Amino acid sequence: MKVAISKLPKNPWWGTGIIGYKDNPAMRDGIIPNQNLLVKERENLIDTLKNNDIEVIQFSFPEELENKKYGHDFVFIRDAFISDLNKNVLLLKFSQKNRDAESIIISDYLEKLDYNIKELPNRKNMFAEGGEFYYCPEDKILFSGIKRNSISGAEEVASFLNVNKLILIKTKAFHLDTVFTTIMDQHGRLCAVIVCKDLISKDSFDLLNKFSDLNNIKIINIPPIDSIGTKNNIGSLAVNNFSAPGLLISSSRFSEPFVAKYLNSKNIKMETTPVSQFQLSGGSIHCLTNEL
Repeated sequence: MKVAISKLPKNPWWGTGIIGYKDNPAMRDGIIPNQNLLVKERENLIDTLKNNDIEVIQFSFPEELENKKYGHDFVFIRDAFISDLNKNVLLLKFSQKNRDAESIIISDYLEKLDYNIKELPNRKNMFAEGGEFYYCPEDKILFSGIKRNSISGAEEVASFLNVNKLILIKTKAFHLDTVFTTIMDQHGRLCAVIVCKDLISKDSFDLLNKFSDLNNIKIINIPPIDSIGTKNNIGSLAVNNFSAPGLLISSSRFSEPFVAKYLNSKNIKMETTPVSQFQLSGGSIHCLTNEL
């Protein structure tokens, strides 16, 4: 498997202070990350991926975004595109329009790597961001949040990936990956999902339960502290992890021991590598990586 990661900018990342989004309570407005620790955490993440036989493709941080107000969001490379893992990529369109330039820049990088590139159609009220998706290629299933995704955007991505099942989940968070993740066995088949029930709608949790019953997929409910948390009690973002066949890479362990017990029972390897300085800007390991 190949995974894309952004390099850091030449100037300090959020060197004049993080600028928060209203819908992302994890962003620490005005805080300047510790640059030395930031570099070390990024290096450790790359080493962890490589130690698990994952090839890391590093994209240069674009100079034109160095001094843009929200340009430093580029390191969260998950959001600009989604790949079918077979050399085909769909460029996405942000609901946060100040990030639109990221998809254009990513397109140039991907062209040089000989990827076939398509774009989400430029239609009114159609948008999609990568942090809202979890794609299970072996099962041909796509999970999508519908906070920063429009339903039409999610449907367009599902069509691009040629999935058999699109499951829409309404969350209280800005991206699905801050409250939800998939678990795949060594063969890449979906065996469970981890979700914070408190931070998705009742209808969505009922839908997941129905899906679970029909497909023998386990649902593991975690407390808000293992997700993005709440405005008054920010979570660890343990759920925001890199999910691959037989592997989870997270920034921290889940607080509830039953998660580790289940992973062990399925021979799922879980590794942790902190990304505390990135989390000051509201993103974690899933946000920082993107499967190619």
